[in-house]
Amino acid sequence: MNVKEIKHGSSEYQQECALRQEVLRKPLGLNLYDENLAVESEQLHFGLFDDQGQLVACVITVPITATEAKVRQMAVRPSLQGKGFGRLLLEGAEQVMAQRGFRDLFLHSRMTAIGFYERLGYIKNGPEFMEVGTPHVKMCKSLSFSDHSENQGHQNQRQCGCKVTVQPFIWQRS
Repeated sequence: MNVKEIKHGSSEYQQECALRQEVLRKPLGLNLYDENLAVESEQLHFGLFDDQGQLVACVITVPITATEAKVRQMAVRPSLQGKGFGRLLLEGAEQVMAQRGFRDLFLHSRMTAIGFYERLGYIKNGPEFMEVGTPHVKMCKSLSFSDHSENQGHQNQRQCGCKVTVQPFIWQRS
């Protein structure tokens, strides 16, 4: 498995859109291709690809400020869900975002995905709300590369008050 950044408009981006349509939009009776996808050219797209170059999972991050980004459109091929591929992808995206200076991530989680994000260190932040016709909740996570010994007694208390250390990430797995 290989985690890599996807260029907007590329053939890999087309695979990403197809996966997002299948997993995120079609079940809600929506069509991804009815949306203005041109705005995604300024967003960061990540994909987890198998050894044959087929997309297994995807996620997008949207820079909000120089240090804050929104995570959106997380999707894993249905036949491969629950096997750690979403975790592998999101940890890789978090690693890249932290290396680029982002420290705070937030997302809007469907209620059915809260447990997945909590296991990755995201914390619920706010009440339930409706988005694309389904209940969601805002979740957040603060990133840091510092090891625990350097951070003893220091809590990175930002909007959501959560502190998570991202460990070095290996980009390929056989």
